[in-house]
Amino acid sequence: MSKKIILIGGYPKGYNEPFHIKTKSGKILRKITEDLKICPTFFDLWDTQKEEESRKLKNSTKNKLSKFIKNNCRLIALGRYIEKAVTNNGYKCTYLPHPASRDKKYVNILKKGLKEIAKIINK
Repeated sequence: MSKKIILIGGYPKGYNEPFHIKTKSGKILRKITEDLKICPTFFDLWDTQKEEESRKLKNSTKNKLSKFIKNNCRLIALGRYIEKAVTNNGYKCTYLPHPASRDKKYVNILKKGLKEIAKIINK
């Protein structure tokens, strides 16, 4: 049975959806997922920058993360900050670099990591 991939970011940077195509992260990440032919769920932990800076997760966010786990989803934290927020709240996740990393090598690591995860979960 294949699992769903959940790509987790911080907050939607002024748009109404995580990793919106008009953001640098969204352009990069959506291009990668399109190239790899994977259809993940894009998810943000917070709604605003202020919430992100607090590092606290709302109960509704925790409930969604718990539901993802219950539904056999694979949580992928994009960036160390996100990984720490997810794991500090008791959720197991896989770390991959954030798509807006300044160094192109990290974007390549992200692409390679998503490719490997997609292979594993679609067996």
